[in-house]
Amino acid sequence: MTTDTAIYATFVMTVVAEEDQSRAIWPSCPGRGWTKGVHKLTHLPNGNALETPDGGRTIEVHGPYMNGNGFPAVNGHNKLVLFDSKIPLNLQKSDIGATFQNQFASEFGAVVMSSFESMSPTLAPEHWALHAGQPDDQCDKSFDSQCTGDNVMAQRNYPCDNIIYTYFGTAGHNFNMTGEANFKKQLYQCMIAQALLLKQDIEGLRGGNTFGILVWQLNEIWPTGGWGSIEYGNPNFPGQVIGGRWKPLQYWYKASIFADVMATCGGGGLCYIRNDAPQPFKGQLTLRSIAFADASVDVLLDQEVSLPAGAGALQWIQSDAVAAIDGTTHVLQAVVTYSSGMPASTNVVPLTIPSEMKLKEAKVSVTAIRGLEDGSFIADVKTEAVAMYVTLTTLAHGNFEDNSFLLLPPGRQITFNPVTPSPHGSMELAYQSFADSLRVEDVSAYVLAPSPAPIAV
Repeated sequence: MTTDTAIYATFVMTVVAEEDQSRAIWPSCPGRGWTKGVHKLTHLPNGNALETPDGGRTIEVHGPYMNGNGFPAVNGHNKLVLFDSKIPLNLQKSDIGATFQNQFASEFGAVVMSSFESMSPTLAPEHWALHAGQPDDQCDKSFDSQCTGDNVMAQRNYPCDNIIYTYFGTAGHNFNMTGEANFKKQLYQCMIAQALLLKQDIEGLRGGNTFGILVWQLNEIWPTGGWGSIEYGNPNFPGQVIGGRWKPLQYWYKASIFADVMATCGGGGLCYIRNDAPQPFKGQLTLRSIAFADASVDVLLDQEVSLPAGAGALQWIQSDAVAAIDGTTHVLQAVVTYSSGMPASTNVVPLTIPSEMKLKEAKVSVTAIRGLEDGSFIADVKTEAVAMYVTLTTLAHGNFEDNSFLLLPPGRQITFNPVTPSPHGSMELAYQSFADSLRVEDVSAYVLAPSPAPIAV
């Protein structure tokens, strides 16, 4: 064996297999698998010498990674390089199933900042900006750069410039302009952009013969430019919440990206619905378009769907009505429901980037309400127009039932699930924290806002 990872097979995993034959083993990450030494179906050791292939296809893959660029920092790259937004998706029909060539995507991701509530307590107010309101550091070009200078955001690991620019355009940004309002805009757009990037990546993977998807990574280790979909969660640190505050991406995982049964569409009107649950699916797929101009809803497709048990049970659908949608004036929604009427997934499918959407100013507002019968925490969200990626944030410990969603007039109510027992001391104090700190953002609040004035540094 001449592979770079042969040592794991010939020594490390050989010892592991000798000590414990009850567990499946894998030679390396990423890897090509085994040629000898394991049962093909289970990957349990079979008592023979372990051997990895010298060549061939990598069946467990890493990447792509979007590690941020456009600002000198200890990680990422100084030079600004934009990338393909993958909106709309470029889907290609392929054979799906365990009998066809497949892969396991075991690590990929995109960097992101955390919320204003999380980031701001770790920075002096004069540094509330992605570029800290300071001159850039001088950083070398290595992955793990050595930086010279005083810029505090250079030490926050990764920039978000290229990620924001790709989805929100290059106009109207001043990453070195400090202040609460501008910092909130920057952090919101960074988090939404990360969610869009990984949403497109994962929906592309689920449209192919991929049977395992693991994202790098779940949670941050401190409030910084990292890779997580959940923020740092030390309750003794200002702005953090028990278990970690969910970023927009984490809510999208729940709503559709990692739902057992989900549907999406790409350019040209090619759509799919996929079942990865271990039982058959019977239900309904509804595709509808929403007009930004007047919030009118048109049902483009409404059909019964029956899929065998997963993983990877997939049905392709070609829709000329979807192909005709103008993504600058409409957004698509793919809703999957079980035959019982229970929701399976709801996917907001953009057909252009947010900066190209012809949105009206939504004037989204939110009010905290206490449920009269059950004492629940409710965010009563109102809007005057179609609002994209409406995101709620609070200092209270817990998470929302839904977040970073599409909102139609007049609005809707969202339940907040507080942590129990309450770190605030009582449910009354928890609700007070929820009500006092509850705020809301949406795309139009920032895309349609006046461009910030330049700042001298």
